[in-house]
Amino acid sequence: MLAIRQARVALRTGAGFEGTAVDLQYQRYDTGPSELDSLEGRLDAAWAFGMFGAQVGLTIGKETDSSDDINFRSYNGLALHATADVSDSLRLGAMLAADSQRDEVYLYAAEALYLSGPLRVEGRIGDSLEDAKPFSLVEVKGGYSFGALSARAGLHQTDLGAGASYRVFSLGAGYAIGDSAEVYADIGRHKTDNGTTTDRGNVINLGVRFDLGGDSSRMFTYEPLK
Repeated sequence: MLAIRQARVALRTGAGFEGTAVDLQYQRYDTGPSELDSLEGRLDAAWAFGMFGAQVGLTIGKETDSSDDINFRSYNGLALHATADVSDSLRLGAMLAADSQRDEVYLYAAEALYLSGPLRVEGRIGDSLEDAKPFSLVEVKGGYSFGALSARAGLHQTDLGAGASYRVFSLGAGYAIGDSAEVYADIGRHKTDNGTTTDRGNVINLGVRFDLGGDSSRMFTYEPLK
């Protein structure tokens, strides 16, 4: 038992543990005539070994309500990151991600995170590298803190081949509750194209993020099911 306790302490201190965070989110997606509600949860954990590190992210979600008569889906996603701290303010990463909504499609991405005082900017560009199952991603999101309050913005674009694509631009705000939690709200405008028809509407996200230990400020916040 003593050995187990010592191992746990080592994981959280000098052995490389960096931080753990949980993000719980409610989302409403509408196209005008129809709406879809879902709940999502994401767990991220990171380890640092000098200037290099690793991060693992697990996302699970479930559709909960719709104005249409549909079967609700449950889904999940996994993201693996290899990271390198170029400086105190700049972290670079390479990511491999997959999720159950795009079966047997793997996303390979280069990413970067910039931190400077109250400013945080994160971005990535990725591709499936498969002609048979094309999938590409470009996204940038950032935030600026004013004490406990923060302003947020994001731009997300995915292209699925054959003219199909999904794009959303969002603005939002957050409020920090002490040092270990933040509540936030984002509202975005999306354009969804399936290659034949195009839908436009709003995307609303309401969420809370908990820091469970360590320092999660330098962790990537990729949402594979966005």
